[in-house]
Amino acid sequence: MKIDLHIHSIYSSDGTLEIKEILKIARKIGLDAIAITDHNEIKGALKAKKMNIIPVIRGIEISSKEGHILAYGVDCKIPRDLSVEETIDRIRDCSGIAVAAHPYRYWSGLGEENCRKYNFDAIEIFNGRCRRRSNSKARELCNSLHQSYTAGSDAHFSDEIGKAGVIAENAEEDEIIQEILKKRVKVWGEPRNFSETIRYVRRAVSGWIIRGFRRI
Repeated sequence: MKIDLHIHSIYSSDGTLEIKEILKIARKIGLDAIAITDHNEIKGALKAKKMNIIPVIRGIEISSKEGHILAYGVDCKIPRDLSVEETIDRIRDCSGIAVAAHPYRYWSGLGEENCRKYNFDAIEIFNGRCRRRSNSKARELCNSLHQSYTAGSDAHFSDEIGKAGVIAENAEEDEIIQEILKKRVKVWGEPRNFSETIRYVRRAVSGWIIRGFRRI
């Protein structure tokens, strides 16, 4: 089963994709399941799950004070701008698992120190919007911590969906989460190329300015 564990919809402040569009594209390109992980919002994930087009893992990408944290299997919204430790606790209170998102990303990664300091359930070791070196460093960090791992496209545009993810035995939320925790998933994907880097940087910088120099 091919699963993209990191996709954004219009429920993210920087998202461009309608929920139904995401689901149709995912099915068309042969994904067996996806996770909707909007920035600080669970509405998109809940809507996608109700549509029952393909299996959907409920997710959120939460902006903690130190960087982004992915939550999977959550059943409630979690506030932004909490400490890393409090964000992790809130995720678990909402029945989810806490994953350090793209730890080496300049804009929003938690960095190595936070990944080592706090008790995450997993680390995102491959992100389709990161360069090859950042993904390699994330994998090395994960290996050094003997940690579980995830991967996803981090799609904000239609052509990014399915660019990275995991292969698992099952396509249902609870089973996928258990396979992640038990390190039974395999990672696949392509890193960000030059043209994608230009698009990413332009959008990231313009968004940062529009937000008044505040991280998403």
